[in-house]
Amino acid sequence: MIVQMTVDRVTVDLIVRHATVADAMDQALLANKAAEHTYRSDAERAVAVMIYPRCVACTQGTVEIDGQTKSVKELTPQEFCSLPYEIGEAWLQAVIEENPGWALQVEEQTSEKKF
Repeated sequence: MIVQMTVDRVTVDLIVRHATVADAMDQALLANKAAEHTYRSDAERAVAVMIYPRCVACTQGTVEIDGQTKSVKELTPQEFCSLPYEIGEAWLQAVIEENPGWALQVEEQTSEKKF
């Protein structure tokens, strides 16, 4: 699924694919790495640990922020948290459409808040 959009000074050109076994492992590794960082809020930590890994693990493409372009794999958890809401929402929706098993579960959301 293709996600192409520009909001404010951020442009994304993404291809979200059906996840592979390696993508599932990458998701877990990204979540563990994201959990090692300090965040401004519990909400930002939850996005970095729960949503960022899902989106990045099964996506190829580029993100341009203020004229600087980088690949999705180079995007930091903090940069992901700072993306405009519309981009984050469209990206996560594409991930869930391609990978329904990666949808956020209510129990997971509750347990992740205990940081």
